[in-house]
Amino acid sequence: MKERIRALAPFALDVVLPIAAYWLLHTVFGLSPFWALGIGGLATMVNAIATTVRRGKLDGFGILVVVEVALSVVLLFVSGDPRVLLLKPAFFVGVAGVYALGTLFVGHPLVLDTGRPFATGGDPRMADAYDRSWEASRPFRTAIRSVTVVWGLGFLLDAVLRVLIVYRFPPEEITDSLLLSQVPLLAVLVVIIGYTRLRMRRVRPIVLAARDGRPPGYPGAPAGHAG
Repeated sequence: MKERIRALAPFALDVVLPIAAYWLLHTVFGLSPFWALGIGGLATMVNAIATTVRRGKLDGFGILVVVEVALSVVLLFVSGDPRVLLLKPAFFVGVAGVYALGTLFVGHPLVLDTGRPFATGGDPRMADAYDRSWEASRPFRTAIRSVTVVWGLGFLLDAVLRVLIVYRFPPEEITDSLLLSQVPLLAVLVVIIGYTRLRMRRVRPIVLAARDGRPPGYPGAPAGHAG
């Protein structure tokens, strides 16, 4: 889990940094929205390059970040429209949505891995039972896949709504669009986290049964446990 957090932290920073830079440069130092967002975008690219150098390798995510940021900065200066950089989070969230849905067809669903620490609490026996449940239990697989679908679609919905909101406002109202473009993600997260909690309630009893060696159909077992 810690390794996943460390791996994702630079990319989370790449989403947050332009917004933080905008507020600092525009609100505190009085730079125009154009220059505030432009400098924030350049800072993001520098951070992505520094992270890649520190890790000592250029992977797919590193290339994606550098290329996307460089492209958005070029478009900013060519078009003169600061709204271009506000689309950066939509890009990353959209990619995350496509990736989540893609894991339904290639490899294992994203939530199978991300949900393991929460369902097992770091207990090796629970982790083993969790993996065995994926192989043996149809309700387990259904819950994992459905939650993955909801996260993927939720991310894609946020990306689309973010683009619509950003371009709903003219460039001179960039502060308003910056604030309102964050609303869809908050609303989407509330819905999909609530759905995740409801669906994952079916997962832990199955894992506990597998850990304890209880056979399918034990009293209180979810229907179809044997898959």
